[in-house]
Amino acid sequence: MVKSNFARPVSVIGTSTLGQKYFDDPAYEGLSIYELWACACHQAMEDAGVKPKDIDKVIYSQFSNFVTAGGVSGMVGPLEEWAGLAGKPIMHIEQACASGYMAFTEAVNAVASGKYDIVLCAGIETPKHFNPRNKPAYMIEPIENYDGWWSPGRVLFDTTYYRFDGVSDNLLTEEQGKYYIKNYGISEDTLDDTYNAMAVNLRRNASKCERAVERVPYTEVAKQKGYDDVLEYMRSQNNPKITQYIRKSGTVLHNVAAGAIVVCSSDIAKKFSEKPIEVVDYASSSNTQRYPFCFHQMNVDVRKALDKNGYDPSELDLLVTTVMTSGEQLDSAEVFGYLPEGEGYKYELEGRTCFDGDTPINPHGGDLSFGHAFGVAGINMLSEAILQMRGEAGDCQVNKPVNKCLVRGMGGGHTTVGIVLENQK
Repeated sequence: MVKSNFARPVSVIGTSTLGQKYFDDPAYEGLSIYELWACACHQAMEDAGVKPKDIDKVIYSQFSNFVTAGGVSGMVGPLEEWAGLAGKPIMHIEQACASGYMAFTEAVNAVASGKYDIVLCAGIETPKHFNPRNKPAYMIEPIENYDGWWSPGRVLFDTTYYRFDGVSDNLLTEEQGKYYIKNYGISEDTLDDTYNAMAVNLRRNASKCERAVERVPYTEVAKQKGYDDVLEYMRSQNNPKITQYIRKSGTVLHNVAAGAIVVCSSDIAKKFSEKPIEVVDYASSSNTQRYPFCFHQMNVDVRKALDKNGYDPSELDLLVTTVMTSGEQLDSAEVFGYLPEGEGYKYELEGRTCFDGDTPINPHGGDLSFGHAFGVAGINMLSEAILQMRGEAGDCQVNKPVNKCLVRGMGGGHTTVGIVLENQK
């Protein structure tokens, strides 16, 4: 049984449910990111039963604001004004794709300290578009039109301590596959089938999630291409390998998104919510890409930190985990004890990790199908876990009560976070 180390218990009482979209979606035509932010904030506050005046502090996450939002400074003032939160203390978190997870933990810390009673964490990201200077905020353009120096890879990966080497971001995607083959003796073909099955499973999940960005099951895609066997299609040149192990279907989908979560002291949570979710524990680890098997090691570090506080994977009903590329889901599931070490690939091949399986992982579709919007992705992953725990996830709701969930996130190959959530009794 995990014991809370917080000075006072903290609970989630509200979350947003904005769908994941591409910014060229007609539904977003003429909108600025301020409107998406305001919508997510008000969704979460309405869900929590609080008003903007009740919020004591705001934690805001965004990775690429220095280009996509039109300036180097975090746009804290305009965002607060659009959400009716002007004058509130606000903190900007930028820790690559772990930003949303870290914003959530900072919100938890703010409440746990006793300094604040109700805190809103909210994020926004437009990774494929930007706001041109000297134009209104709603007049966005594709990022390829940007005439400045910008690349997510150049920002994140640097093996010379300051200059980008151009390959680190590609090599990192291979490490889980190499680790798995080396340590568990499976063949490269079996790993390929595992990764393909994982992509099929996640897309099947996303097909049931109305908030997901891609919802056409790969079984249907395969039939449209003339394949009766979906895995035959997944192995074909219609789904080419882009690295030694990773295929096109096994890479993250970038999209625009906003998201928000309201947390408060547990002793007042039931005044606002009938289904508060308690934040039991969290841990994080940061490393560099120079460390061998960096992704795996950070998972190990976070697991060890949670273990010190009584973490028991046998109590978990659900795992929600970042999956930038195929190997990340399998590695995190095994390291955190949700799937048996060295045997997790069988669960993927057998479909047991689907939303209606006995060991569901990412029932919303994960980053490979649900979508991934950099700095706000963690908030939206947490929101999906919260919906599952409240039994409000819709058609992708898992087939059992979710009383305890581990949400595990990663950002840029340099930060990993593990958050344990539990239904209040």
